Amino acid sequence: MKRVAVYPGTFDPITLGHFDVIKASAAIFDEVVIGLLRNPHKKPMFSEEERLEMIRELIKESGLSNVRPIVFQGLTIELVRQENAVAIIRGLRLMTEYEAELNISFNNRVLGRNVYTIFIAPRQEHIHISSSVVRELIEFRHLDELAQYLPPSVLESVRRIIIS
Repeated sequence: MKRVAVYPGTFDPITLGHFDVIKASAAIFDEVVIGLLRNPHKKPMFSEEERLEMIRELIKESGLSNVRPIVFQGLTIELVRQENAVAIIRGLRLMTEYEAELNISFNNRVLGRNVYTIFIAPRQEHIHISSSVVRELIEFRHLDELAQYLPPSVLESVRRIIIS
């Protein structure tokens, strides 16, 4: 049986921290599905198509053949069922995030009896990175600072989108 994991998020944009979690997940599971969340209640900085393309390009350049993105709307547990996944991957940067994530994981465990939530921390040098900070840097045009937050292909996409 193939061990599939789902890594859900808005990835607005996808960061070096996200990429750390993806690489670790790809080493653990046979297949990792990056679930790009379509959330009608959020207004992302980058369009769904732009975020999906950033993820695809990052996967391509990294050579992670067991990782694929998919766009979804709804409960994560629905995506887990659709993909026959055994685990939900969650990135954790700070202990303050743990309590909320743990509560969500309990609910997912109730809804999907055989699904586990796996918490993966990014590398120490990326622990401070958040998409919110990245969006703020972009909003105020501090584009030269982004290289320490974004993978090269994502940085290139962001620059191209912002300049056009």
